[in-house]
Amino acid sequence: MGLTSQSDSSSPFKASIAEQSSATSNSQPPSGGGDSGEQHQRKRRLTGHVSLIACTECRHARAKCDGVRPDPCSRCVSRNVRCVYELHSRTRKEDLLHEAEQVKRLFAGLKDEHQRLQESTTKLVKETKEAQDESEWQRVILDILGNNGHDHEIVKRLKSGESHQSIADWLIREPSIERHLYIVPRAQRDLVSVTKRVEEYYGGREELAARSSPGYCWTNVNPSPTLITHLFDLYFTWVHPVHMLFSEQDFMDSFHRNDTSYCSSALVNAICAMACHLLDGGLDSNDLNRGDAVALREGYMSAARAHLPADPYLSATATQAFAVMYLVDLSSGRARAATAYLRCAADSLRAVDGGRQTKEALELSGWGIQTLNTAWAGLTYQKPFAPESPFSIVFQNVSMDSDGTSWHFYQQPSDGSENKKRPSFATLTAFFQAKLYRIIHETINVYCGARGRITAHSVVECYRRFLGWRHSLPEEIRNLNVEVEQLPHILYLHVQYHTAVVNLFTPVAYSDVLFEKDAEAIRKAILFHARSGLEILRQAARLYSSRYNLPLIAFCALHLGDAMIRNNSPSDPSSAQAAEFVLDVLRENGKGFAICGPLQQLFRRSVAHYGVRLDEAVDERLGFGIRYSVDDILDACTRVTYTQPTDQIVRYLDRSTAENWHDEWLRLMEETRGEPEQEISSERYLQINSLLNV
Repeated sequence: MGLTSQSDSSSPFKASIAEQSSATSNSQPPSGGGDSGEQHQRKRRLTGHVSLIACTECRHARAKCDGVRPDPCSRCVSRNVRCVYELHSRTRKEDLLHEAEQVKRLFAGLKDEHQRLQESTTKLVKETKEAQDESEWQRVILDILGNNGHDHEIVKRLKSGESHQSIADWLIREPSIERHLYIVPRAQRDLVSVTKRVEEYYGGREELAARSSPGYCWTNVNPSPTLITHLFDLYFTWVHPVHMLFSEQDFMDSFHRNDTSYCSSALVNAICAMACHLLDGGLDSNDLNRGDAVALREGYMSAARAHLPADPYLSATATQAFAVMYLVDLSSGRARAATAYLRCAADSLRAVDGGRQTKEALELSGWGIQTLNTAWAGLTYQKPFAPESPFSIVFQNVSMDSDGTSWHFYQQPSDGSENKKRPSFATLTAFFQAKLYRIIHETINVYCGARGRITAHSVVECYRRFLGWRHSLPEEIRNLNVEVEQLPHILYLHVQYHTAVVNLFTPVAYSDVLFEKDAEAIRKAILFHARSGLEILRQAARLYSSRYNLPLIAFCALHLGDAMIRNNSPSDPSSAQAAEFVLDVLRENGKGFAICGPLQQLFRRSVAHYGVRLDEAVDERLGFGIRYSVDDILDACTRVTYTQPTDQIVRYLDRSTAENWHDEWLRLMEETRGEPEQEISSERYLQINSLLNV
């Protein structure tokens, strides 16, 4: 009894369970048939939905799972545990593929929507900014009207159709209204601050001040005589000897006399804009950086456009301004817009009104523009915009004896006194450049089908004329010995010659018309000219750097480099060396000429295409991080590639070319053997003997 009592008193939990069990059994109805059916029905209700794929927790517990992925099941919810579904590998793979496809479709849709929104936003921002700027320009004019004594001039400019921006730009540079500067749009405020920094940098240069003449205000962007003198020196050192588009002496005389015979505001602004491409790292980055140079250039270009007359076809200075503006936009990587300026200049040649300009000045300008027009067509493989120059004889009225200009290396104002001046031979160089591009113009006509089918005689005749041109060069501009340290524009003249010969031979060498033996020999001749041209460019880089190469010289480097890696073995070390050199030239040149960026990318693709392997450090050193779009490439060369369209040219090749090739070259060899004392003879024999394999 004691044991029983102890058990009862020490186990209240068991007693409670017993009482609950007794209560439950007493509350249940007696068993019977009807009661059994009701109990069965209740069990079916409790079972509910059973998932075909149980979650991990239910599967491990061997319990029925009512969850539907991805929702958790009731059992996991009641236990507050994570509900995870692990699929069969095959089912999982199919589901994942399905989900991946859905995600891709969703991403593509979002990407399209993002692009659309981005374009709409960009357009809206641009329109808003233009509207705000226009409103602010109008506020500048309205606020000044009646207050500063400029009413008559403002009304006169408005009636002449001058833009609000141009008028406001003129007004804010008047000292009496400097207080209105705070309402000028940000773009113009930035330009004003840039011009002030430039003025501060050059303002104290005694070298410039001594040579500066305030005179008439030809430009309202920055009328500082010190800056304009510096920009003029840059232009006449690096641009004018390569592209002689007007008479330097006549222009400068008119500029200082405030005379419009040979000078105009449009031409002055265009020259300053082009020279801004040459402002660079010689300056302290705190004084004038690349962004300042770009802002200054765009300001000058805007002023040049604003000052062009309503009927520019009748003005010689406007035609010359168009040609310089073409160089500015081309250098900026805007070739498609630039070609419109070139076309205007070329179309104007036959109808230009020379006014008070002499025949010599007009002829010099006409040949310069025609040469530029042909150069662009030849290097981008297009037909020139206009017929050949109306002048039948090159420099018929231009005196070579009057070319007394000098040249010296110029980057900074201090260079004027430190560097030795030398005879420039600029007019002589321009004369032979014009003659060279007459031959190139004929080559374009031959390959464009303007002379009928392309025959062995027509190709050899073009080469005969090239050799004759090279043979006729006077000693002053023919001697390329290293110790002479030839002037840059003279070196570039020879580079253009070698590039022209490469472009002459390339379509023939890669056609299926010639016998393989002859085609291989021509490819060796191409290789010779490519090496020669690149070596001259190396000489120019050593003497003057590649920083000041103009865009058309950059195209020459591109074509010569392409010919080198295409016609040489990819494993030959000279192929990699040539490729690296051209990339270096374009990189250095690109510091001031935006067009070189897309060209560098195109050439890098060609290097990879031809299987030339570069050192791993080259990409890092040259920096190929920027990827240019199709529009950028079109704005560099107006085509999606810089390479020659040989597939289009070979269609005009006559089938008789192979049979006649040997006789034509034999005849050319006989003609040249009688001139052993000429420097060019060894070059000719090398090529001709190679072609004939003798």
